[in-house]
Amino acid sequence: MALADYDAYLAALRENRGADFQLSAATGRAARLSALWRTFVPAPAVPTTSVALDGSSDIAIGPLPPVDAGQLTLLGARVNPGGIGGVSLIVADILNHSGGLVANVATEQTTNLPTAALTRYTSGVGVMAGLLVTTAIGTTATTFTMSYTNQAGTAGQISQPVAIGSTAVGNAIGTFAPICLADGDTGVRSVESVTLAATTGTPGIMGVVLFKPLAMIALNDFSGAHVVDAVSSGGFVGALAQCEPDACVSLLAFQNVAQFMTGSILLAEA
Repeated sequence: MALADYDAYLAALRENRGADFQLSAATGRAARLSALWRTFVPAPAVPTTSVALDGSSDIAIGPLPPVDAGQLTLLGARVNPGGIGGVSLIVADILNHSGGLVANVATEQTTNLPTAALTRYTSGVGVMAGLLVTTAIGTTATTFTMSYTNQAGTAGQISQPVAIGSTAVGNAIGTFAPICLADGDTGVRSVESVTLAATTGTPGIMGVVLFKPLAMIALNDFSGAHVVDAVSSGGFVGALAQCEPDACVSLLAFQNVAQFMTGSILLAEA
């Protein structure tokens, strides 16, 4: 079903059904997109293979509110940054996560690939890929590409080169590098390999993540409670986006200072 009108939206918002999260004080390097789940409390383990994820995963916020049937709709959020500093949060359904790629090899790598089969958004349409640093890599800047199967089932597609390595480009634990697809592609079904153009100088460990962006939350540059919703407050891009009831809803962030955060993503069955 869908929310019939504004009154129905307000009624759903008043139910105050949320999926909660808590981050430790070091939420990743500032001025670079970071995967916040590495600083969830409790902290999740790094996968040793490619695993399909759902709402029971330790990188998921929540638990999500239960539904009788259908999907959940994102209504808004309450977020409490621990310090002064602007933050943009990407709310995403994390579909799978792998590890084991190293940053000191400049040939094609297939460790723990291909990625685990999608269990949601199985067509691949709208599914994005990113490379997550799980152990700090070297400080020599380079680029990488990935070989993937696109939303049409075409294997062997090669992504655009993406920069990684060096403190300026991103080499710290938690760095998340979104991957630009080949021209004309609108999603990813699976990733088969990753190739660095040159070594970053230090092995480090990286892994491929497939995810479906759901919404973005913009937080102003002040500490304390931020309340955003899909209609009245602003700061919530992707208003009334829907997600599956078994989604692994989690967070990516771009922030100008590293800080801890607590909060809740508000949802309703609609």
